[in-house]
Amino acid sequence: GIPAEPLFRSRLVYPGRVTENAVSADEPMTSQPDERTLVLVRHSKAARGMSDAERPLTEHGEQMAADLAKQLGSRIASLDLLLVSPAARTRQTARPVRDRLRPRDTRVEEVLYMGSSARVLEQLTVLDEEVRSVVVVGHEPTTSILAYELDEGASDLARQIEFGIPPATALVLSVPVSWSELGPGRARLTEILMTS
Repeated sequence: GIPAEPLFRSRLVYPGRVTENAVSADEPMTSQPDERTLVLVRHSKAARGMSDAERPLTEHGEQMAADLAKQLGSRIASLDLLLVSPAARTRQTARPVRDRLRPRDTRVEEVLYMGSSARVLEQLTVLDEEVRSVVVVGHEPTTSILAYELDEGASDLARQIEFGIPPATALVLSVPVSWSELGPGRARLTEILMTS
């Protein structure tokens, strides 16, 4: 179905909050040699009143996307792959991420628009093992469901996204296994980045 708005927002972290597991905003994230970085992003605030796939970002949504890209740029030293849903609002959200992080490859994937968390996971498990960092720009509720499943709700951060995430939110996960081994409980949610 059409990606839904989260039902509850009261349990979400405050914008810019840094947890004990998160790196500070002042230094890029550094992975262990065997670790990969996966960032799941919900698109920024979009306009209403037209076909779902063509809904553009609002003016405020464009600023939120730029702010989120800036936060990501302070945490990810280099980006190998940017995966984007074909919807207008996700492509517009991805643009400042692409401009700031300059990924080695950018791909628009149809499955990211209407696919379930299991279908999105399938896209990740077939990635080349040389890929060390991936940003996926998609939709709710798939984005928060996938992050929660990969963490298995084990961390305090995962419990904060259990009921969904607002627009222009990035969920940063550390992946200590190969992409082909990625699945429930095989990653750790380390940070939630939000804009307002």
